[in-house]
Order: sequence, then structure tokens, then C-alpha cells
Amino acid sequence: MTDRRHQVLLAGLDRAGLYDLGPEDAEAVRVLADRLDEPTVRRVAHWPATAGGRS
Repeated sequence: MTDRRHQVLLAGLDRAGLYDLGPEDAEAVRVLADRLDEPTVRRVAHWPATAGGRS
């Protein structure tokens, strides 16, 4: 099962229009989800969502 922090990051990228993630992208998301606490993950996920115009 996917960790909640991982889901939050993917949702932020999805809102920015980044749907087709490659293996390196998936690994970067995994590392961020593993190393950051949930409030920080939510903040980081907010950035691409805002940049994509869908906050």
C-alpha cells in the first residue's frame, strides 16, 4: 500500500498536469515521501499544484 505522504506528492504533481512520471520521477517522489514529515510534504505538494494553476 502507498504511504499517505506519497499520495499527497502525486496529487500535487497531478494537479500541475504531470501525469506521466518516469522511473526517476517515481524514485524522487518515493525518497521525498520517505524523508519528509507530512506537513512538509503537503507544502511541497502545494508548490507544483499552485504553479499548475489548480490550488
